[in-house]
Amino acid sequence: MEYRYYRELKHNYLIVQQDNNSREKIASYQARILEKGKLSGFLTCNMRTINNENYLYYEINSMQNIRDRFSVRGMDAEQLAKLLTSLKNSLESLSEYLLGMENVVLDAKSVFTDLSTGEYKFMYCPFKKEQADFAGFIDELVELVDHDDEVAVEMIYSCAEKAEMDSMLAIDCIEQVLEDKRYIKEPIEKIEQSQDTQEFIEFDNRALNLDEDEEEENEDIRKHKGKKASGKVQIIFGILFLILLAIMMYVRMNYILSREENLLSIIVIVVSVVTGLVAFINGFKDANVSLPWKKKNKKDIKSLEDIDEDDTCDQLEDYGEFCGDDTIDTYVDVDSYKNKVNVTSHSKRAKYVASTRSSWGETVVLSQEDDSDKAFTLYSRNTDKTIRISLDKLPLTVGKMAGCVDEVLDDMSVSRIHCRFMQNEEGGISIVDLNSTNGTFRNGLKITPQKEIGLEEGDEVRIGRICFDCR
Repeated sequence: MEYRYYRELKHNYLIVQQDNNSREKIASYQARILEKGKLSGFLTCNMRTINNENYLYYEINSMQNIRDRFSVRGMDAEQLAKLLTSLKNSLESLSEYLLGMENVVLDAKSVFTDLSTGEYKFMYCPFKKEQADFAGFIDELVELVDHDDEVAVEMIYSCAEKAEMDSMLAIDCIEQVLEDKRYIKEPIEKIEQSQDTQEFIEFDNRALNLDEDEEEENEDIRKHKGKKASGKVQIIFGILFLILLAIMMYVRMNYILSREENLLSIIVIVVSVVTGLVAFINGFKDANVSLPWKKKNKKDIKSLEDIDEDDTCDQLEDYGEFCGDDTIDTYVDVDSYKNKVNVTSHSKRAKYVASTRSSWGETVVLSQEDDSDKAFTLYSRNTDKTIRISLDKLPLTVGKMAGCVDEVLDDMSVSRIHCRFMQNEEGGISIVDLNSTNGTFRNGLKITPQKEIGLEEGDEVRIGRICFDCR
């Protein structure tokens, strides 16, 4: 079954097109039950007709299929037990509506996990032709479990042996495995939060701390604006005192004043001069005041408040539960997107080495094979500190969810599991976008999710809002 990924405003969709041989099933009982969202444990779905073609739009916001989710760190016993329990409960919910598991899509790329809650969701396709292959799905899980976790390995192999029995149903197989006291010490309902959920909570706390920093920064900005306005007012008062001084000088020069009037004019002149100077000095000082972080950075830093509305919406969606926490203000340099990158060498001059050849002797031509084995390296060019990602060990997954990716980019525009670099059939390096929120770009063109795109030296790769040069 072929899938297509699509992003619409704040929603991510997995799209399945109905083939011509199953058009009568789009209005079937199974399709109506699915569209009403009554199937517990399954992806919510809505049906659309475009150019007389029927499509199923499965909503997968903040979700990742288990094949990509557990590609770096395998599934431990707790996570495996939770997956099997979710599958069992979902299959049992089908019986409430007199539905069987023949329309359930069981494979690693069709089972999704919510990265924020750790819950598992399965796909139900009304016009699916093939019978659900439970044994094949268990075989895929064998590759995804953490082989250092002995309990998880014993559990999945026990499940695989039972799944090969023709007389055993999928629900019975799962029940027997979960009831085995060797694998589960407590009821599944009492299992504590999984490790990936705990990691998300820790990340949530970091984001909340960042939000507090943003509030303090905004308070400083408000104080700065108020002080600047106060400085302008003082300058205006200084000008008024100068005008008063000019008037008094004109009166003294053109009119004969009595002794009392002469004394009063002198007092007014002195007060005007002193007050005017004080107002001018304080006014210029307050009007030209600079914020603390502007003294450190010569270039203007772009905050998320300056990002256009569409980018902000995309970034907020990646954190479904806490909106407004995109607070890494001192990360993106606006000018670096517009200006050309000047590549300079940071290596020191090599020391002179004695040789039998003279320094003006024959030049040796390097073969292409000597340079072909060199692995690419990504260098960021719009961050305050250069980020270096070496692509010598593949596959390599990039994201911000520590423990689930090989390279962590702690930036709000980067998804938890964003993209993956892998070796293609020709021996080169390809990049695959893992249905990220803000997308992955190669040379300015957005990469279609789950599609391999080859990389070449000199390419520009943008992950979220971080630009990299491929060298």
